[in-house]
Amino acid sequence: MESKKYLTMKERLCFTVGAFGRSGIYTLMSMFALVFFQNGAGLSLKQSTAIILIGRVFDALNDPVMGMIVDKTKSKWGKMRPYLLFAPVPIAVCTILLFTAPFADGSTAAFAWALFTYLIWGVAFTVQDVPFWGLSSVITPLESERTSFISTARLGSTFGGILPALLVPIFYQSNLGYKTGFFVSAVLFAVLGCALSILIFFVSKERVPKMDHTPSFKETFAVMGKDKVLIIVILASLLGSTMVMANQCADYIGNYLIIQNCTDFSKIFDAAGNILLNVDAKAAYDFWIPRGTIVTTLTVAIGVGMVPAMAIFPMLRKKFSLKQIYIGSAAFGLVVHLLCYIAFAGNIQNINIYVLWVMLFLMGLPLGIYNVITYALIADAVDYLEWKTGERHEGVCFSFQTFLSKVNAGIATAVFGQLLDRSDFQAVDKSLVDVAGRQIFFQQSADTQKMLLALVTIVPAVGFLLTILPMLFNDYTGKTKENAQKELEIARTEKMNVE
Repeated sequence: MESKKYLTMKERLCFTVGAFGRSGIYTLMSMFALVFFQNGAGLSLKQSTAIILIGRVFDALNDPVMGMIVDKTKSKWGKMRPYLLFAPVPIAVCTILLFTAPFADGSTAAFAWALFTYLIWGVAFTVQDVPFWGLSSVITPLESERTSFISTARLGSTFGGILPALLVPIFYQSNLGYKTGFFVSAVLFAVLGCALSILIFFVSKERVPKMDHTPSFKETFAVMGKDKVLIIVILASLLGSTMVMANQCADYIGNYLIIQNCTDFSKIFDAAGNILLNVDAKAAYDFWIPRGTIVTTLTVAIGVGMVPAMAIFPMLRKKFSLKQIYIGSAAFGLVVHLLCYIAFAGNIQNINIYVLWVMLFLMGLPLGIYNVITYALIADAVDYLEWKTGERHEGVCFSFQTFLSKVNAGIATAVFGQLLDRSDFQAVDKSLVDVAGRQIFFQQSADTQKMLLALVTIVPAVGFLLTILPMLFNDYTGKTKENAQKELEIARTEKMNVE
């Protein structure tokens, strides 16, 4: 019977608030980097997706390395907490630099600057990201506390991710334009994220006993190869990378599947395709929702779906195994995404936004589960490794979680960009603005609209299908896991008594 409690209310609250602040920064990057590179820095779609792909490959190297550095860290504060104190300020600085475009649009210097700032942002964020989430595996030895702790934190993270989706489109679709709009957004979320994410350092404790032996990098890789649970989680996550595509690409859904269908382009362009004089984009747009908040409503619809899923996860966990929840939610996501395509593909130029909101809400449900369950599975991987080898590698294990979250976003964005580039999609021309300085968008063909719909429905559905396959082989569940937890508890108690 798990009677003793370890976590304090301050730890729960500050970790959730910290996750809220960090998520604002991360969502700004993951959701809007592609938009900013194209429309703020003037880069092509191919250049922009190349930067994102290069950055994610680079993270494949620095995330596990950071995990090993964390596992080798010895300080009076523990091995996770020091990085929670020193990393927030560099992250804030790098975020502001990332959304700054100091060079001529589309120039070689603009490409080099975007690539450089994207890479250093990844390094700075990783320095905090690995120990931040890794803290959940050492702050309490009880799985029940760990599950509720992570679930609450992921709720905070989700709400933090909704905030930039609310504000950023309003900023850059106003007369601030893309460059200034994104710069203001970066400063806002950098300062907020820095101030909130540092709080957990001052109230947290690391309670799970440390290893007596600090392994070398070579020993770490050798041991990690024995962690079957971690390998399964990595494969499942990579194969399912496109699951998050609808969330990552809400800007395109809003601009070209909703706003375009409510815009009279004859009031913007003449028959030859030339922009008319004194164009007022607001007057050409006829819908009851303001143009600048359409993208916001779509992202919020997904986020609202994620919230109840994360809230009920601890209750689901009492009745079902992590494996059952993972597979069940993936199957649900597969069905919902296919239904969304079927609902709209037949009349792509007249999408009912009310039905779309409902579909996006349903899409958010499995993403909410995925948002929490991956952390629980990684924590399982830490315990599994300790059970099999006697060694705990929280830093390295959770470095793969942070790596996977970034790689998933990178792969989803890269796949989206590369496939869209093969259509007749017309990118934004920043010189085309109306009398109030608002950006003018080109009218996309029905075929391009249908391609956009497929990219945020069919492609994610394939991801949900693929992610199930590795999880079928996860046997660290049921009685096996229950017995392993009992053995670990006995071993930890004996170790603490000896010390």
